[in-house]
Amino acid sequence: MNARKSASLLILFLTISFSAFGLWYLNQGYGKVSALTYEYSKALYSACLSRNETHLTKVEEMLSQDDINAIPSNERAWIEAIIADARNGQWTTAANQARRMMEDQVQ
Repeated sequence: MNARKSASLLILFLTISFSAFGLWYLNQGYGKVSALTYEYSKALYSACLSRNETHLTKVEEMLSQDDINAIPSNERAWIEAIIADARNGQWTTAANQARRMMEDQVQ
């Protein structure tokens, strides 16, 4: 009985620990990004706030025309993820992500 209680407490502790780490990890933001990525975040924020498909397409085309090494690969992935959210109709989520990227540059 005592071993069972200890195992339950251990599982509870691990669950809480992993949940806390997950929340921290997901809320840590983007950190500093390149100047070009910042420009993309501004353009995406504008496109997403206005839910403008044409503007979103222009941003996407500009990204595809840029040299693959123009921005770091992780930043490119973030921009592409924001575009994907907007394409999936998650305009508010996409706008919030773009705004968060911009805010992280100020802090």
